[in-house]
Amino acid sequence: MANEQSVIAVIRAARPTFRNAHDKAAFAVHAAFLASGFVLHATGPSASVDDALSSSSTDEVGIDHWNEFEDSYAFVYSQPEKSSKKVLVKCLAMNNKLLIDTLRDGDNEPLYLELRQLTSFLYINNPSVEDYIVEDGGTNYNTQFKNLGKLVGELNKAILTKYTGSPMPNSSTQTSSSEKKGLNDQPNVERQPDYPYQPAGSFPSG
Repeated sequence: MANEQSVIAVIRAARPTFRNAHDKAAFAVHAAFLASGFVLHATGPSASVDDALSSSSTDEVGIDHWNEFEDSYAFVYSQPEKSSKKVLVKCLAMNNKLLIDTLRDGDNEPLYLELRQLTSFLYINNPSVEDYIVEDGGTNYNTQFKNLGKLVGELNKAILTKYTGSPMPNSSTQTSSSEKKGLNDQPNVERQPDYPYQPAGSFPSG
């Protein structure tokens, strides 16, 4: 299961170029999938076509064109050690939010996670991308993110454990270095939104 250290290791190995905070957040999502044992089969335009999920190709690809679109990202993965079924991940940037939808081949419903504006009551555990990203973090990837342990923990709970079947790690293993220093602590308010969530994007049918 992914943790802060394994995600940063993936990001450093890939050495991506980021344009903005949404790029950083979307790539952290991608890195969490790789750190959880998934392999990448398509990204960018090739992952956005209608038959991306049903394609028979099992070739592993690099990250070329992953952020070619201005406000959306797409990735197709599989986890060969556990299942041949592919998983389509779509991220949509909206203002300071990143909407994350995932669909596994054969599943009827997608899974989702929303990183959005922090409010007094709604989605208190899903803050905006700025709560995970340092805009002027320099060239060191480690300093371009903050609270990464929280982000990885949310991904593990909402999405990754559903596909890997792995139990949630000990809470101590999901605590980021910045959290250990007491930075950006937020109260844990449990309340569901007063309106239904609408998925970020449509997935291919069938």
